[in-house]
Amino acid sequence: MDNPSTISTAEIHNFLVRRLGEKEADEIMEYIESEIDKNIAAKGDETKLEIERWRNELKDNFATKADQANFEKRLIKRVSAVEGTIIIWMFVFWFTLIIAMYIIFKFIQ
Repeated sequence: MDNPSTISTAEIHNFLVRRLGEKEADEIMEYIESEIDKNIAAKGDETKLEIERWRNELKDNFATKADQANFEKRLIKRVSAVEGTIIIWMFVFWFTLIIAMYIIFKFIQ
């Protein structure tokens, strides 16, 4: 029993039998094992609750496939609208540039 972290349950049982007797040692070991089982069950329940909370949070915070499809449709509409606007401004730019060049050439001659 040099290192407490490597003591087995059999060693603890034997120690208790020598100190207290067989019946008392068995009762203490049953109590210890029941407490360990309770702790393990409580940790398991905590873990399950934590996993459930994470799942719910992920469902709430991340988009579903339907959300992604709706977002993609809206994005396509916005990009199409921007493309149309850019094309219109491109023609306006080129038209004004042609007019400006025409005026400049008229003044040069």
